[in-house]
Amino acid sequence: MSQEDYAAREKFLYTLEWLLAVTKRYSGELHFGLAHINYESANILGETFGAQQAAHKLDEVSHALRRAFRKTDLVARDGADFWILVPFSPAEETLVDKISYIIETAAEEGLQIVERDISIFMLPNDAAKLDQNSTALEFLAYLKENHILLADSELSFPARP
Repeated sequence: MSQEDYAAREKFLYTLEWLLAVTKRYSGELHFGLAHINYESANILGETFGAQQAAHKLDEVSHALRRAFRKTDLVARDGADFWILVPFSPAEETLVDKISYIIETAAEEGLQIVERDISIFMLPNDAAKLDQNSTALEFLAYLKENHILLADSELSFPARP
């Protein structure tokens, strides 16, 4: 990952922890969207592109996503996964449409040959009531593991040769 990716990830985690704390304190007052983009696995990316090229492609997608979203939306990369935090999100339909469009646009950066699954969470939800002492990373791991139960929307973009 590039230095920019590390800095973006730290900013993302800090902001998410702050939003989770505010959400717990003022339940129901603050709403935001969180999207998880799963590019299958790092192994499949490595087999498809080769390790160095896969890392380069992930950096390109990371930069493309950051350019595509607003300055107030945060994009973080965690391995082959991407998380997008959209504070004060509009209605769910608009968020789903926006993310779908942006992912299709980012696919032109070269990762369209690998299947992409996207889970969109409108928060707060039951997951936001996770243990008071859990970190942002633990919260993201919980969402990723339980996305089928917790996601408000699931999108899948098939691989294209």
